[in-house]
Amino acid sequence: MSLYLWELKKIWRRTSARIALALTVGWALLGILVNVFFNNSYKVDGQTPRIPGPQEIANQLAWAEPWQGPLTGEELAAAQQTVWDYYHDPANRTPDGSLTNDSWNAVIRPMGDMADTLMDIAAAVYDDLPYAGWGELEPDRLRTYYDDRADAVDRWLASQLPDPADRALFEAQEARVETPFVYDWYSGQFSAIQVIQDTFLGVCLLLGIALAPLFAGEVQTGTLAISHAARRGRGRLAAAKLGAALTVAVAVWALVAGLLVVSQRLAFGTRGLDCPIQLMKPLATAPLTFGDCQHYALVFGLACCLGTVGFTAVFSALAPANFPAILGVFGLLVLLPMASGLFPWEVRQLVALLPTAGDFYDLFRQNLYHLAGLRVWSPVMQLAVQPVYLILLAPLAGRLYTRRQVW
Repeated sequence: MSLYLWELKKIWRRTSARIALALTVGWALLGILVNVFFNNSYKVDGQTPRIPGPQEIANQLAWAEPWQGPLTGEELAAAQQTVWDYYHDPANRTPDGSLTNDSWNAVIRPMGDMADTLMDIAAAVYDDLPYAGWGELEPDRLRTYYDDRADAVDRWLASQLPDPADRALFEAQEARVETPFVYDWYSGQFSAIQVIQDTFLGVCLLLGIALAPLFAGEVQTGTLAISHAARRGRGRLAAAKLGAALTVAVAVWALVAGLLVVSQRLAFGTRGLDCPIQLMKPLATAPLTFGDCQHYALVFGLACCLGTVGFTAVFSALAPANFPAILGVFGLLVLLPMASGLFPWEVRQLVALLPTAGDFYDLFRQNLYHLAGLRVWSPVMQLAVQPVYLILLAPLAGRLYTRRQVW
């Protein structure tokens, strides 16, 4: 226990670690503030001041109230009738036929997310319409929306997944999607989930910087000769170092996640968390709500922090000094995912399993991994592999450290 506590203190006492950990919290707070006050603000036109985020959030919540609850085909048709009338009223257009900004802000903007939902439905489900044909979607067609959507999902899966066994996984997901969908303003909650995604990417990189000296620091300072003098103590010391690194990672993510969740509740409340993701992505098959996506993103962030500890420990055990270890972490977590588009598909799939390459938006998609005859949905694979990295790489790092030669 004394070794473990000593290693915790060593991590905290390093200037680089303190700066990295402070930047981690600052990164989270910056993301929260930008999302609430800028991303959720609104610029009406070039002359009037931007509507502040808190006011726009209040507007959107109020505009969603008439549509709250089960969203039947009849309600979708009624909402689309507003769109149809708007597009077909000559009074809303300029002499050259363009829609006026004032009419848009008076009629469509107060529909809030309902307008986006109808636009996504027109593009994904009623694909017989002309490009950008949202205004040409006849309202009565939406009375049978849920049947029409089911047919569109079948067509989409058949076009994307030729193998019936692959389709079967997503057909089983689709069978659990409940209709009619529950509606409320969901964009604010989705933006908060995006902040979680962006935050854990930064947290992983900064953790790599903070923990890079875990083993490499002893080589750089020349204390390796002292720590390796006691042959039987090497293993205990390595375990203490790894335990301290793991503790720091979990504590940092717990702090950051707490800030993210508290800020989300303060800014957006809980409305919209029970809305299904099919409101945003009509052809998604996962029976998930935005609340489920948030839970996944939080757990995924923690798992990626654990995976980062494993990779960082190996780089630290191999590197002759702190800076090369940091470069190794940066190359793996940043440069490799950035360059993944240049690689073949099979390589890109492997790169997507790195801690900073995963994306919660895969919950909206139908991507698969084929593993020893099993078909694994990509979000499950990306989540499950992170603790495996820690389980495999942490002992490897400890072994590399204990067997390192003193020169």
